[in-house]
Amino acid sequence: MDRRIMQMRDLFKMRAHLGWAHVLLSRARRLAGPNACKIQQILDCAIKRMDEHTQRRATLFDAKYGTETLGRRWVKTSHDANDAPVWGYSAVNQDFFREIMRSIPQPLSRYAFVDIGSGKGAAVLMASEFGFRRLVGVELTGELVDIARRNTDIFNRKTGGTVAPDWVHMDFFKWQIPSEPQLFFFNNPFPQALTVEALAALERSLSLQPHPALLVFRKAPSAAGDYLDKSRFWKPVRLAPYWRVYSKE
Repeated sequence: MDRRIMQMRDLFKMRAHLGWAHVLLSRARRLAGPNACKIQQILDCAIKRMDEHTQRRATLFDAKYGTETLGRRWVKTSHDANDAPVWGYSAVNQDFFREIMRSIPQPLSRYAFVDIGSGKGAAVLMASEFGFRRLVGVELTGELVDIARRNTDIFNRKTGGTVAPDWVHMDFFKWQIPSEPQLFFFNNPFPQALTVEALAALERSLSLQPHPALLVFRKAPSAAGDYLDKSRFWKPVRLAPYWRVYSKE
């Protein structure tokens, strides 16, 4: 399928919080220009209300389960250098996560779910709804790994479940990726330059140990988006404006 047709099709798959309307309103605001002040004010008001709704919905996961996954944290992206870039962790909204997973046509039970930059564990816990063969969170910051473990215990007590993720406390670039079918979830975990390096590292690993893989990227920075658009390694499955899904068989 032509990429433009796929992008138009997948725009309207963004139904959570009227994501398709958020995209169109944001584009309209840019096109309105600085001279159309009244139109810009109307569009700004509509976009602000949508963003406020998203923020309210983001609190419901923790409210329901008693976990603590929200709150932005600034963390180092490497322990190898004192001047390593700092990046902000924040959890994915449960509505967006479910929308993305439900859009994937492949059966998810075949795959291990791997969250790159898993933070406090929100995405890993959300993934427990979808029947993945196992759950993995890869996180550099030890404090966040400890919080993720506590959140898992709280989640299990609340639900009566037995969710038991593998928490990998280490630098993604030093992690030896297991050879098994995997879905790699990127919730914008790195600064732009490191994101491209991470994608290249993932491709090298999958080339050396070939196995089926899915790549889900939410809010890909522009350089990463360009890299994926040009890649012959990944086959696009979904190309929604705020999230993308690729496969590699």
